[in-house]
Amino acid sequence: MDAGTIVALAHASRGIVDFQQALLDEVMRHVGADVGLFQVRASGAPAARGFGTNVAGDWSAARARHAAELGPVLAAAGKSAAVDTNVLGERRVRSTRYFSEVVRPHGGRETLCAVPMWRGQSTGCLWLGRCGPRGRFRRRDLQAVDLLLPAIALTGVSLGEAGRRRATATLTAREADIVAFLRLGLRSADIAAQLGTSVNTVRNQIWRLMARLGVGTRAELIACTPGDAG
Repeated sequence: MDAGTIVALAHASRGIVDFQQALLDEVMRHVGADVGLFQVRASGAPAARGFGTNVAGDWSAARARHAAELGPVLAAAGKSAAVDTNVLGERRVRSTRYFSEVVRPHGGRETLCAVPMWRGQSTGCLWLGRCGPRGRFRRRDLQAVDLLLPAIALTGVSLGEAGRRRATATLTAREADIVAFLRLGLRSADIAAQLGTSVNTVRNQIWRLMARLGVGTRAELIACTPGDAG
């Protein structure tokens, strides 16, 4: 597997969802992983193989639950592929809620994590695990993943931009109004008052729009939508 394979997968995919699954399957075969999870940044549900539904079914919640425990691992993975037990130590990993909820259920011992980066920003996350006696990752496995990360980052960014262009072309009238108010600097409560609805409704509408456009902040939402929205 090389950069050309990744680009070919992106061209053959109908969108981010297809690309996520196709790439995950290829990387798992390439590295020799039994379980895996891959998500292009803010693209909705990740592609997953072998992880329990409590992880793959609600990845955002699972990631939030374990963010503090995995902080050092994610920081290391933003520079090059990292293994949780190498970063934290095996004893510490096994004492975490993350290990009991994510790793132990599939019979794993450790997890390889990689964060593709583009211009200093994360473009997604890749998690790989092995089960049974061959559960350890070696240096050659990390190097194999590292060689793929630039192409994964670039294709993820390209597909994300294409998806955003398609999504912004189909903003509803209410979504366009909300973006226009955000561009004026209004908060959710102010927007709710202008639209005659509840704050929670506005927040949910903003969250859904951000998820659809693949952005993580309101500033990114404003930046990727037309200036004359609304």
